[in-house]
Amino acid sequence: MNDSDPTVPDPVEEAPAPSRGAKGFRRLALVILASLGLLFFVAAGTAVGLYLSATAAVPEYEAAVVVDPEIAEAKRREFESRLAALVSDTQAAPEWQSRITAEQVNAWLALRMERDFPSFQKGGFSEPRVLFGEGTATFAARSTLGRLDGVVSVTLRPEVTESDELALWIESAKIGRLSLPLEAILGQLRQTTLAETGPLRLTQSGGRGAVIVDLDRIQAGRAKGVRLTGVNVRPGELLLRGEGGE
Repeated sequence: MNDSDPTVPDPVEEAPAPSRGAKGFRRLALVILASLGLLFFVAAGTAVGLYLSATAAVPEYEAAVVVDPEIAEAKRREFESRLAALVSDTQAAPEWQSRITAEQVNAWLALRMERDFPSFQKGGFSEPRVLFGEGTATFAARSTLGRLDGVVSVTLRPEVTESDELALWIESAKIGRLSLPLEAILGQLRQTTLAETGPLRLTQSGGRGAVIVDLDRIQAGRAKGVRLTGVNVRPGELLLRGEGGE
């Protein structure tokens, strides 16, 4: 769409009908967004029960919120181009890998997230951003839920399990700089409909909890699904590896 006039379509950005591979990755993205949204709501709900206000600044998040419009547009295009190349590789190559930077993701979040997924903002959150650290991905957003005024953040450690599922291990949840008890988060998650949310389920091991994404269920109906074999998170970037389908 033309950013200056939302009523006039821009033929340059008009995407072709998505292929089966593209639809598979879109479903994966939507499932992960759904699980992150659920974690945000649970973390915020826990925070409301524990603290009336936690307004401490989170400098790394505030730095990610500030974007230069021209640079962000270029990075947004890079991100979408990288995703298109990834979809193509998963269909054509026996093995594939992709590198995505936090800067690219945050540019897309700044320019497209709230437009394409308005339910996120309607749910009481705004300005979502991602921070990639050593082995962890932190997803943060500003809360607008009643008196809860602060930045809600959830830090996850992703890994591919031996059964080819994607595990999002919950390392921490915070409102501002205040850590929320992991047991309280897990307790509230158990009371949600997570176990019935399609390919998602909750698991706990050794005092750690994770949201498990069943990749096979996302790709049900395909003769040969795309297989994710590795997820590596490094400061500022995310590396994906896998094997292609047909």
